[in-house]
Amino acid sequence: MKKTILALVIFSISLCCKKDDVILNIEDTQWYLTSENGTGAVRLKVQGSTNGDEVGILVSNTFEILKLDSKKNFNTDILIDFFSTIPSGEFEVSTIVMAFRDRRDTTSVHLNSGKWKY
Repeated sequence: MKKTILALVIFSISLCCKKDDVILNIEDTQWYLTSENGTGAVRLKVQGSTNGDEVGILVSNTFEILKLDSKKNFNTDILIDFFSTIPSGEFEVSTIVMAFRDRRDTTSVHLNSGKWKY
């Protein structure tokens, strides 16, 4: 009986102390192309929210940390890829948006531009 009560107490404490999973909501994305003097760029407007501490987006193999407002919403326009010469055929790019909590708990969303042509 004592073992059962002890097990229930430990189980109850673990439920009370468990944090919720990190949530990342992507509410809107808009991919677009720019060009100037023979160079090109793929940009992404993205907005969303999280319950995490930080949100980052993969740009050129590094994570750029996005600014969160007081309600943990983000809204940014960011350069995802750059071309020193404009591609002649179809192409697509992708990125990853990640939310972090305490630098340990993470969740991610993969975003793909679809096929583009200049």
